[in-house]
Amino acid sequence: MIEKVYLVRSESINPYYNLALEDYLFHNIPADSMIFYLWQNQNTVVVGKNQNAYKECDLKAMEYDHCYLARRSSGGGAVFHDLGNQCYSFIMYLDSYDIKKQSETIAHALHMLGLPAEVTGRNDITVNERKVSGNAYLGEREHCLHHGTVLWKTDKEKAARYLSVSNRKVQAKGVDSVTSRIANITEFNENITLADLQKALIEAVRENYGELTEMAVPEIPDEILEHYHSYKFLYNTISKYTVIVSDYYSFGEAQFYFDIEKGTVRNLDVYTDAMDSEFDVRVKKLFRGMHVDDVTFRKRLNEVLRDEYHDDMVEIYNDLKKQTY
Repeated sequence: MIEKVYLVRSESINPYYNLALEDYLFHNIPADSMIFYLWQNQNTVVVGKNQNAYKECDLKAMEYDHCYLARRSSGGGAVFHDLGNQCYSFIMYLDSYDIKKQSETIAHALHMLGLPAEVTGRNDITVNERKVSGNAYLGEREHCLHHGTVLWKTDKEKAARYLSVSNRKVQAKGVDSVTSRIANITEFNENITLADLQKALIEAVRENYGELTEMAVPEIPDEILEHYHSYKFLYNTISKYTVIVSDYYSFGEAQFYFDIEKGTVRNLDVYTDAMDSEFDVRVKKLFRGMHVDDVTFRKRLNEVLRDEYHDDMVEIYNDLKKQTY
């Protein structure tokens, strides 16, 4: 139960600091409370927890333009952040966590600004069928995180230049390009200021959750900051592999790098934009140490994975078997 609502605003535009602060707040939220966190990153591509940075973005173009690469703790796909993009986070306990209510709170803020916003799909908020906000989620024991962005006046050309979105993914969304699918809210009303948007977001949270108390920004331990800066975390490099399985599945786009020895999966690297941040853990548990044969696969599939992934895993296994024998 939420007894107190805190507002935290970051004055930094450094993505590593802002993500580290979010991480600290997530793991140190006061009992019976909710934190609403507002933050902005300057010129940054943020990849999902389980994505391959080399595949998801143009690292050379980013380096040339001094664009940061960052990785977040939640699943989902790569996004571009700049100062025309307002980030927000709902941090709370499981007993109060309601993705629909949280998403509708953001849509309500946009309604306050005169925009006919709708919550659509798994993680989108749209205006006139164009995406103005995307979201991602993370749960860990009793702590839950729902964070997202609102496109205010972001540079969509930079987003298109830096993000390497596959044709399969674009076709799955039923649009011609990424830039045609997304929109800034200022395209619908050019008079909306960033301060207007921030004020509306805070007011919508107040109406749905109660009065907000501004919380002083805590000091972040060095080890958390170092983690978000670290090369290993950012690039999540691929181990030795002998077979690659890659496609667009019901949960999203994914690449599986299998190390096969004498018909047995010795190791596996998983890269995906699936919203489930623990998807890689589940898939590794299924395949690691498994001999590639139908009987073993079926037995492990029924023991390890939830029903919603069964058809996808069968497709992945069949592709793996073709390349193994």
